Amino acid sequence: MKKFIKFIKWFYPGLRVKRWVSLLLISLFFLVFSAVRLSFDTILLLKIFDVCLLFISFIGVIVGFSSLMHSFFQVVYPQNQRGMIDLIYEKRFLSKGPRIVAIGGGTGLSTLLEGLKKYTANITAIVTVADEGGSSGRLREEFGILPPGDIRNCLVSLAETPQLMRDLFQYRFKEGEGMKGHSFGNIFITAMTQVSGNFKDAIKESSIVLAIRGKVLPSSLLSLRIKADYLDGTTIKGEDRIPKNKSNIKKLYLMPEDAKSNPEAIAAVNQADIIIFGPGSLFTSVIPNLLLKDLGDAISRRQVMKLYICNVMTQKGETDDYTASDHLRQIISHTNKNIINCCLVNSGRLTSDLLSKYAKQKSFPVLFDRKRLREMGISVYEADVINRTDYLRHNPYKTAREIIRIYNKRRKKWLGLRNKF
Repeated sequence: MKKFIKFIKWFYPGLRVKRWVSLLLISLFFLVFSAVRLSFDTILLLKIFDVCLLFISFIGVIVGFSSLMHSFFQVVYPQNQRGMIDLIYEKRFLSKGPRIVAIGGGTGLSTLLEGLKKYTANITAIVTVADEGGSSGRLREEFGILPPGDIRNCLVSLAETPQLMRDLFQYRFKEGEGMKGHSFGNIFITAMTQVSGNFKDAIKESSIVLAIRGKVLPSSLLSLRIKADYLDGTTIKGEDRIPKNKSNIKKLYLMPEDAKSNPEAIAAVNQADIIIFGPGSLFTSVIPNLLLKDLGDAISRRQVMKLYICNVMTQKGETDDYTASDHLRQIISHTNKNIINCCLVNSGRLTSDLLSKYAKQKSFPVLFDRKRLREMGISVYEADVINRTDYLRHNPYKTAREIIRIYNKRRKKWLGLRNKF
């Protein structure tokens, strides 16, 4: 009886299904009918009639089928502004893309994700949870949650929702007691944490709301802090305070030092085809994730492409006077030599007006010391991967395209060696 009632529902008015099913069935009938008649008729006039009927029926089949699919598509994706072919491309082609794990935080990681999602749907962003500044720091202190800011940026970068929803998540309140400085996305994730009962589920529910391509994971489910020892003998605790010291960083530590990683992050690393570090703040975005020993060990064991995307400019208070090899040496000294096997360095020209702008902020181009990098046993790749607008930052699409090119090149080389032996 229930099946019969469900069947009857197909005949309800206004569904925009019956008309196209009827057109499709009638067109199929006349398509077969005209094809059969064409094989038996001997009179020229009848043959012409059959050919015309065959052609019209064929058009009817195409119109009926495409209109029926479009009607279903509008019901399943009523707010989607993209065509059906775009969704098929995403679901079929991008689902076969390489499994990429991108590790970091800040604007660098979220910028990279914007480009990577054009090549694969198998993306996992592993985000630092040591942030203590701005809106994230305030919410972390007031509600006892993990900092949501960097995670929010990554969610928005991977989102497939309309631009209005993305703008809403990034909207920052400019006034209001207690609200000024907070972003809507941070407030949303905080509220979702209260409703769902934990931060991990809050991210998953937010991912559904934004319809993201891939996954965003906190590197740990514990509340972490970082501290730094400096060459001048001082020690500073807190991610937001670390870049304010005038001396260079000697060593970075995680608090607590024995903190465990998010198990889902470990699982993603164990299945990855590509593991990416950066771009972003070396000591406050990239290295804190790798100080989680179980995560660092899992990465070191993987025999896959492990790429560090070197920053274009030095960062005042973190990487003053650093070369490209200095960035890598710090990562290796805080972990081990197997953590990275290749490096991408920008070779694009830096404009003088932007260099002058950065110089006022004590930020200068990272020197590309190619020879030292190769002496470290690192495969070095060079490409123009930056924007030259208001900021000297990595262009998400140029960078992603270069990452995929490097991956395909290394994969062909590896397959060639395997076939050889």
